[in-house]
Order: sequence, then C-alpha cells, then structure tokens
Amino acid sequence: MAGFTALAGVSRTLRNLLRDRMEDPVEVTIAPPDVEVDGFSGRRANLYLFDVNENAYLKNQQVPGAGHPAEYGAPPLSLDLRYLLTAHGSTTDAPDADLQAQQVLGDAMRAFHEYPIVTEGLHENDNPASPLILDASLLGEFERIKVTLSPNALEEVSKIWMAQPQDSAFRRSVIYQVSAIQIDSRRRRRSSLPVRRRGVYAVPFSSPFIEEVFRDPSFDANRSAVVEVGDTLVVVGRNLAGLATRVRVGAEAISIANPQQRRIALTIPAALTAGTHTVQVIHDLPFEGEPGQPLVPHRGFESNVLPLLVLPQLQSLSPAGGASAGATVTATVAPPVAADQARSLLLGDREIVGSLPAPGSPASATVAFTLPTGAAALAPDAYFARIRIDGAESRLTVDPSGAYDGPTFTVNP
Repeated sequence: MAGFTALAGVSRTLRNLLRDRMEDPVEVTIAPPDVEVDGFSGRRANLYLFDVNENAYLKNQQVPGAGHPAEYGAPPLSLDLRYLLTAHGSTTDAPDADLQAQQVLGDAMRAFHEYPIVTEGLHENDNPASPLILDASLLGEFERIKVTLSPNALEEVSKIWMAQPQDSAFRRSVIYQVSAIQIDSRRRRRSSLPVRRRGVYAVPFSSPFIEEVFRDPSFDANRSAVVEVGDTLVVVGRNLAGLATRVRVGAEAISIANPQQRRIALTIPAALTAGTHTVQVIHDLPFEGEPGQPLVPHRGFESNVLPLLVLPQLQSLSPAGGASAGATVTATVAPPVAADQARSLLLGDREIVGSLPAPGSPASATVAFTLPTGAAALAPDAYFARIRIDGAESRLTVDPSGAYDGPTFTVNP
C-alpha cells in the first residue's frame, strides 16, 4: 500500500498522462497557478493540487485482502484530491492570444476524458516496453486512480484566483477530482487468537430500566440522588435482577448478590470521588468457557443512566484554634481529592479557592487553603465551614431544633 508519497505520485501520474496522451503535446508543470515557471515561456498546461478531503465512504474500511480477516487495526487514510488545470498560451498580448490556451485546455481535457481510470497496464505510447504512466508509488493499490471533471461554478474557480497575489491575471481553468488515494497506516495490526469453540446461546430479552435512585434513609423528607461515601443507595426500576447483576456507579462496578426485580440496595464505595457520577444497571450473561472451568461472564443488557451526586465530607480543619488573615488552613476530606478536581473552602458566604496540585499527583485526603488578606480579608468571627469539590458541597450538621450548628472555623484578629 502507498505511503505518504502517494499525493505526489498522483500529481506525477496526471502529468505523465497529459504528456503522453495529448494530441499536440505541450509542457506540463506542477506549480501554483500564479507563478511564472522558470524555463517555460511557451504553451503549457499547469496542474495545481488545491484541495484535499477525506473520503467518507472508505474512512473505516480495511483494504480487501490486506492481512488476515481476523486482524484489525487502523484503516488506511483515504483521500479525494481536487486539481486546478490551467492552460497557458505562448503569448498574452496578441489579438488572439487566448486561442492557443483554449486549444491546450481542450487537448488536455480530451486526454482526461479518454482515460478516466489510470490502470497499471497503461504504458507510454501503448508500448509494453515503455515506462508505465502510473507512478511507481501507486503500484499494487486496490483503489484505482479515477479522474472526473468537477462541475464547479465560475464563482468557485474565481475564488481560487482571488486568493492569488493581486498582480495575477485570471486564466480559464477547470477543476478535476481524483479519487481515491489511500495512504497506509503505520500502526501495527492486531491478530486475535483462533476460535476453538463456537456456541449459540438463547437468553430472554429483559433489559433493565431505572426509574429512580436515592439515599436510604434520605437526608430530608424528599428523596434525592445525593449521597456520601458509605451511604446506602437504593435503585428502583423494572427488570433489575438478571443472571448476574452489577451496578456501575461512576467508574466503580459493584456486584449485587441478591437483586430484586424492582429494587436494588448497595453501599457507596470509598473509592468513589466526590462530584457527579452516573448510575447504571448491567446484566452479565454467564456463558460456558473451557471444559471444567467456571462460566465466563459476558457483558449483556444495560439500563438507562441516571445522575448521582456524591458529597465530600469535611472531617476537620486545622489549626483547630482558628487562624488569622494570610494563614494556611488545612482541610481533611473524605473521599480523597484527585489532582484534577476543583476545590474551594466556604466560610459563611465567602469562597476561598484552593490551587490545583501538579498534574498526575496522587489523590490527597488533605487540601490546603490560604485565608485572604487586605481588603478581601474576613472579619474576625466564627464561620460555618463547608468544602466544595467539583461543585459538590459538604453538609452542615443540625441541632435537635433543625438549626445549623457546625462545623465552624474561627478567623482570629
């Protein structure tokens, strides 16, 4: 398969075709249309590659016959090219100077019309002993070089010339599309192991569906999808119990021992970070593996997805006796805070934003904040304290009357 030289190989192929198949041969150049090519002052045809697009039909297709059918990998880059064919006469100021250019253009268009597909059997002068017209970089390709006159309006051609320097004179031009050029991917293809045993399994279609998720018991009178690590999460829905049932919360998959069709209860794992996560029920299908070995679970049916908010827990603030403006306050948090998670400390109605650690740093159970100074400093007082991680805020405690009573942090004079 062709490499990165395929683009230039197509241009050389088109030049070879015009040089060999035009009835009144002229020089064929490959240059921007506005330049005067050194050494060419007479009649000539110019090819200019001005547009390259990916071929959408071949984007994800492997080349037939390339490798074993069981192998997979990155498919080749398939491209469609568009060329501007411009004809030049021997002079530009004679009364009929444009006639020569028109003859060159007609001769070149006839050659492309008669040979719309450039095959490997096309030789110069139709002599098998002569060189091939197809460039050597394109030999052995599955896709053939196909040349098609593109029906573009004068406006599109004019825009190309308007993009040239102001002293460039407009010349009659036509646009040809060449497809498809394939550049091989350098990524290594992977080959799967041979199939030792084939089996057909029939299972009833029973896709789970989640209607609601909430904390049990709820924080308040209203059931809400807001939990803390260690809480019990209740999933309510239909067809929740399968042959092997898991509940995926964020990146954590939790196996359910005795699921019910309408209700599943599970404990929020400590490995879950604070913030917004998704909840989904998955039914694994246990299929037969090696003889005498346990059944192998395969991913089967999946439910819809519902959001869940995991709150951080503010365990302590130090120094315990409070701190003054400009001091560092260290918060101990559960679960640990990942390096890429936004963090801020709320004292009363004031937010103190913490700085992010270096990328790739391990998750930490302690987060440091610096109390503001100057005009932004907090007045000395005791403030209710909360920590916010990725938009999720820790909860305040309440007394028997329902009023907030902690935790608090004191800002000293």
